Amino acid sequence: MALLPYLDPSDATPEVRKLLERPIVLNVQRITANAQSIFVARSRLSNALMTQIKLDPRLRELAILRTAKICGSNYEWTQHLPPAQTVGVTDAQIAAIADWKAATCFDALERAVLQFVDEVNTNVKASRAALDALKRKLSPAEIVELLVIIGHWRQTATILETLEVDLDEFAGKVNILDSVVRAEPAS
Repeated sequence: MALLPYLDPSDATPEVRKLLERPIVLNVQRITANAQSIFVARSRLSNALMTQIKLDPRLRELAILRTAKICGSNYEWTQHLPPAQTVGVTDAQIAAIADWKAATCFDALERAVLQFVDEVNTNVKASRAALDALKRKLSPAEIVELLVIIGHWRQTATILETLEVDLDEFAGKVNILDSVVRAEPAS
């Protein structure tokens, strides 16, 4: 059982309640909604990272899955398996993510992304060599997006693990991409 309560929509502001009454609401959303003053902005960032980035969604999901492994976040890992598969991450890649350096199923760009993810998660700052490897293949926008993805899902793992957020009953069975709001009006 989670160490903090999940926000009851009846206790939420109208803007937060609207997000909590969507057809698919994750426990991570229900718990972060306790911080109502930042919840909507955080939700918009999550949605933007899932729908509005230039970075290949396969690379996004590899970065999220590797971050989940590094952080030991079973919730994050489980919830991102369906979207990863939907965008083309293979079963072999999913099986190899924990020991990706020894695996042969990742191409050069995927290996560069995974190295970058490891370094940022371990040292906060990636090495110049890791950054240079990405600069040869990705645009500046994609590299910044990757950094935001790593930071956002590491923050999410911190929330999930510290508060012992319960795995959703539909975890791994429902693609969380289906719960993403595709276009939200700017406030």
